[in-house]
Amino acid sequence: MTRIFIRDEYHCGQHHSSAEEYVSQFEATQLFGRTHEIGLLNQVWTAPQSRLCLLHGATGIGKTTLIHKWLHSLQKKHWHDAEAVFLWTFYPPDLAHAPQDPVAEFFHHALYWFGGEEALRCPNLLQGEHLAKLVQSHRTLLILDGLENLQFKNGSLANQLGDPRLNVLLERLATRNPGLCVAISRTPLEGHFNKADVLSHELGKLSVDAGAEYLSYKGVQADTDRLCQIALDYGQNPLTLGLLGSYLSVWHQGDWRQMEKIPVLMDQQTDGRQARRILVANATELYGKPGEAILYLLSMLYRPTHWETLEALLGKERHWSLFSNKHQDTYASLIGSFARLNQQKRYQTILQLRELGLLELSGRCFWLPQWVREAYQRQLRYDWPVAWKETNQRLMQYHATLPKTVEDLSKITPLSSTHKVAKVAEPVSVEAQPAITATMLTETMITTMIANLATDVIPESEPVAETITEASAPTLTRHDLDNMIDLMTHLKRYQNSLQILQIRTKKYQKHVKQLDKEVQSMHYPFAQTGTNSR
Repeated sequence: MTRIFIRDEYHCGQHHSSAEEYVSQFEATQLFGRTHEIGLLNQVWTAPQSRLCLLHGATGIGKTTLIHKWLHSLQKKHWHDAEAVFLWTFYPPDLAHAPQDPVAEFFHHALYWFGGEEALRCPNLLQGEHLAKLVQSHRTLLILDGLENLQFKNGSLANQLGDPRLNVLLERLATRNPGLCVAISRTPLEGHFNKADVLSHELGKLSVDAGAEYLSYKGVQADTDRLCQIALDYGQNPLTLGLLGSYLSVWHQGDWRQMEKIPVLMDQQTDGRQARRILVANATELYGKPGEAILYLLSMLYRPTHWETLEALLGKERHWSLFSNKHQDTYASLIGSFARLNQQKRYQTILQLRELGLLELSGRCFWLPQWVREAYQRQLRYDWPVAWKETNQRLMQYHATLPKTVEDLSKITPLSSTHKVAKVAEPVSVEAQPAITATMLTETMITTMIANLATDVIPESEPVAETITEASAPTLTRHDLDNMIDLMTHLKRYQNSLQILQIRTKKYQKHVKQLDKEVQSMHYPFAQTGTNSR
């Protein structure tokens, strides 16, 4: 039996108990022009030499939709003998809650799901190594989405992951993995991978014919040649074409000639300009309406929001109807147009926004795509500064009333309890760790012991166990080993800082040399031209 765990932006906090039914919903997802990519994913999953697949593509190109459709196709084929399927999406930081490390949150869930309580005792420094061993003990399909939130944007480490635990996890899985790991990001993911063991694939634009078919599916009424030309003009991007088709269908009954109402943007940012044009056109139609109000409110929430949470945020205040002016810079004026509606009309507004492609809806949970959230959050902050401040205050007051509890993992059944495998390396327990004398410990011995911390006991065949026999010598306990790990972690940080300092020093030296040349050219112009001053 295949066990499944899913935590993505579409899942709204549900866990593996309903994952099978959740994956079944992906059948409704419409996918155009991605037959080659589906076949490629099937190939790397069944090929024994494939271990790590790096999938990247621009915003809105359809990476997540492709993965969802592929997962549904695997489900219909009984998962191709997969023992475990683990899908995780790295959310951007949620400012409404206490700051959390998204990587720590991932390892907390993944270690518990794969290894149970024992795996959670693994030291932070070794979490990547230990999770890789747990994943390698099964035929696992591990999918990590949204890695662009963890990549360095520029510098010498551009496009590399900033957390060493994730780097170790991917490097180990690229070396040995009976299953497959799929890492998804917007930009190509760089790392210390063996190119022969890694497949890197860029998800490109739709074909013109697929783009025309998509527009027709969205309700745009035009002949095939016209649809092909529209798809070409709008960059063959699935996100942009979906927004365009929804805009024409909702506001203009699918009449393609109404595209002339979409404004032309004159900004300097070319990336995503076509999508932003349609976003501005929708904002014009929604101005002063309840749909605009809920977009402003949801732009402040970074995680999927349940309908009950939205009702709690709005409250049951009776004074909403007193604020009839829709253009004042206050929270009540800006959000009131939606808050005044009854529950049925609120839901109708949510459905209209979903039809426009500005909001995602799954059951009773909904959220804004990242690019929509960023656009409306930016507009709320700069166009309505007072309402921005009041919205933040209300969110802080609401979350302050929530109980401060640690996320409950009791509803998650660890994979190790249902799928028995050969024993893998586990974290060291304090009770099981034997005492070791510290006489004649070399750097190599210490490194060996730290590398073996993920095992139950230190192997007896090691030279240190045979050569150290003095009863009077001090002993090395688990606490001492933990201190060594901390010292090595700090040493690693100091080494990284030293490298950065050396790089900056070289840059400054170059600037100084350039400045010396400029000064010399100013004071000794004739020496450069070869002319005589007389």
